[in-house]
Amino acid sequence: MKKTILCTLGLLLIASCGHKNQEMDRDEMLDSIEQMQERVPQTAITANATTAAQMVEMYNRFATTFPDDSLAPVFMLRAAEIDINIGNFEQAISLLDSVINLYPGFEDIAGCQFMKGWAYEQNQQYDLAREAYTEFVSNYPDHFLASDTRKMLPYIGMTPEETLEATREN
Repeated sequence: MKKTILCTLGLLLIASCGHKNQEMDRDEMLDSIEQMQERVPQTAITANATTAAQMVEMYNRFATTFPDDSLAPVFMLRAAEIDINIGNFEQAISLLDSVINLYPGFEDIAGCQFMKGWAYEQNQQYDLAREAYTEFVSNYPDHFLASDTRKMLPYIGMTPEETLEATREN
């Protein structure tokens, strides 16, 4: 309960700082994000829906306020990861598409493309997952996940039993 109140106060503080210069807003936003990350380990964020929503909001607010900042795509990717883990697949896919389209030079653009396939797969949109994974493999054939992705493509959407049967046939 205390964490929720503190996080809410942190968000209110961020929202009320509109009259200050942008550099100060950036520093305050980063401080709030860092404080939240220190209080709640990354692995525990998705355990609490309120905390997850607050982190996604903080990451998205930063990226929206400072779209030219090098941290914008990093925070958008983190927000997408949380969204996938809490089942907000469409929101995650939208964020990943934004990173892919707006930040083509982002250092982990390949990871964004792969994660987009993962989000579709978790949402049981298997045709779209195959499409995203195929695009990932095509665009990043030397990525460390590309070889395994190529191997799993034929089995997307299958139950473990169906996968086992299909591998026995091959």
